[in-house]
Amino acid sequence: MAPDKKNKDVGDVIGDTVFKAVKPLYKEGERQRRAPTRRRPQKRNFYKPEPKWSQKRVVFAVMPQAIRNAGYGPSVRDLYYAVRPLAYAHPQWPEEKRLEYGYFADTLSVQYERERGRIKGLWRDPRGHLHEAHARYALPLRDPYGEVADGPERVSVALGTREVDAYSFPPYLFDKILYVEKEGEWPKLLEAKIPERYDMAIVSSKGYATTAVRDLLQKAATGQNYQIFAFHDADIDGYEIERTLREATWRMPEHSVEVIDIGLTIRDALEIGLESEPYYRKGGVPDPLERRLTSEERQYFSGTHGERFELNAILPVERRIEYIEEKLKENGVRPKLIPPDEELKKRARDIYRDKHAEWVDEMIADMLSLGTLKKELADKFEKDLKLEKKARAYIEEAFEKDKTLPWHKALSRRLGEVLREEKTEDLGKAISEELSKRLGSDDGSAEGGADAEGED
Repeated sequence: MAPDKKNKDVGDVIGDTVFKAVKPLYKEGERQRRAPTRRRPQKRNFYKPEPKWSQKRVVFAVMPQAIRNAGYGPSVRDLYYAVRPLAYAHPQWPEEKRLEYGYFADTLSVQYERERGRIKGLWRDPRGHLHEAHARYALPLRDPYGEVADGPERVSVALGTREVDAYSFPPYLFDKILYVEKEGEWPKLLEAKIPERYDMAIVSSKGYATTAVRDLLQKAATGQNYQIFAFHDADIDGYEIERTLREATWRMPEHSVEVIDIGLTIRDALEIGLESEPYYRKGGVPDPLERRLTSEERQYFSGTHGERFELNAILPVERRIEYIEEKLKENGVRPKLIPPDEELKKRARDIYRDKHAEWVDEMIADMLSLGTLKKELADKFEKDLKLEKKARAYIEEAFEKDKTLPWHKALSRRLGEVLREEKTEDLGKAISEELSKRLGSDDGSAEGGADAEGED
């Protein structure tokens, strides 16, 4: 007999009531089960997290302390090792990052100085040399009535930060500078006597000019009015080397120097008949250069791949020298250097007096047999000094005053002191006696000769 719907038992009533209560939850669960990939709506998040600090920001934050830790006169590498532990200890340093030396030296330290000013005493390693023309003839001239200037022979100057800061151009020795992007070209130019024949210094480098080299050229062009020439490869880097020698860059935004480009250009290379070679350059053609290229040059410099010409391909080397000289003349190289009239008048007088003093010295030396006199006096006083016994003591006495001297300089200095302090009076008497003998005044022959001449 079917149950009467009107007479449900208590269990059924409770079951129906519970089902009605959970039915909506059941349906939602079934809906989500049938569509498991459907995303739930995201809750809105109104919190904006702090951006992570860049390496540059952290380095700039610790730089003042790093400069103090590095001490006075640090190199860029010294400063890098002072910065690195401070940067790594900074709470905002990105843990997965490493501060690379190249990035610090070539970018961060340069940007810091540009934004915050030069770091006192900071120097960068030399990457290039200045080879002076006529180095062994460098002025100033010696004082004909005083001591001969005994300075180091100026031949080649390393071009680092400290060296450029300390460098001063020798007066009226050369008035032109040739920048060559390859160190190996200097000996060839020297062999051809380019510096001497053109009164021209050579700056040789390895590729792009450093900040120190560009500082030197700025000093030469503005304060000294030197003519500056550039010789480079016919490729993107060669063209950029010449451009950055004369124009401002992000490293040196105020830089501006008049530079005369003597090639090598694409047109020059084609006229000479050089063979091109392929190149790959990751960055392609820089925008500042791209805007200046001729249609012919664009055929060779196109994007990351193209063709280039090496200056070393101009062979034999004698032909390369000929090319340089042809380009110098085409571009108005100045004639040999002669000082302006006012300066020439003063220098000419000094040179005359210098040569006159040499002539007088020679004449007196011949008349008095000075060579013999010096030898005789030296032999006499050497016996008095007893050098074979006292030399070591003299050296040790000099070391007590200055331990930086080598032994031969120490001996020379102490001997000079001994001669001045102990033997000056004796030497003066000896010289007077010897000169009297040579002049004949001890027997009155000089005076008698004059009287006899007067009587005739």
